[in-house]
Amino acid sequence: MPARATSDEALTGAPDPETDAGPPRAGKGGAFKSTKEAPERRCIVTMQRLAPSAMVRFVLSPDGVVTPDIAARLPGRGAWVTATGELVDQAAKRGAFARAFKAQVKVPADLAGQVENLLARRAIDMLGMAKRSGELILGFEQVREAIRAARPACLIAASEASEDQRDKVLALVRGLYGPDPAKPAENHALPPVAACFTGDELGMALGRERVVHACLEQGRIAHAWMGELARLSGFRRVWLPDWQPPSGSGRGATGRNIEDTEARVSGGDPPDTPV
Repeated sequence: MPARATSDEALTGAPDPETDAGPPRAGKGGAFKSTKEAPERRCIVTMQRLAPSAMVRFVLSPDGVVTPDIAARLPGRGAWVTATGELVDQAAKRGAFARAFKAQVKVPADLAGQVENLLARRAIDMLGMAKRSGELILGFEQVREAIRAARPACLIAASEASEDQRDKVLALVRGLYGPDPAKPAENHALPPVAACFTGDELGMALGRERVVHACLEQGRIAHAWMGELARLSGFRRVWLPDWQPPSGSGRGATGRNIEDTEARVSGGDPPDTPV
């Protein structure tokens, strides 16, 4: 049963949490136009202002249940929380939602878990977009060939991938794109490695029995994907240790960015074969 919270349980000694007026009306785009144009929002727990791409929006359902709005497109006023499981839990326990919405609210007991699952589903679905656009490479040998051709934006390894095959991929990346002491100005961080999905999860999203190794080419979809994983990383371990993106990178993929990208993706999927 959802837990009830009232304004009497709200945070004390802090300015009133703010809510937005809702996404623009139909025909005027999504909740955000672009990263640069998106107004900062104030977290109802920390009271810090951040870019919406680093936060999660919540709305009230008609019966007063606090509901995650991952794409920031649901109608009605919205309250924002920095994208971490700890702060979502604090918002629920400390009455921050009741204070923000100025009403009695019902908070699901597993609200942080709901957000995590929705963010993971959104990230997985974006890989389908990347596959249709030809920007996602699947398969151990195919990934190695792609790495030799160009530095990928992100490597993807199933959480149960064998260390032997994974290390062969990483060694190739280090050899081709590792730091060059003679050219420090030209060095770039190694591509991060996402290891937060199982092979079955990846396979189901991509129309294959199982996917263990994949990589995303540089481009708009990769930027959006990194933004979603940045939010997801506040709820679960996303990156392979020592293979995470530089601090702050990956932010900036808003709901509108992703939907604009999806609208541009067309074409059929390649034949499905196990990877």
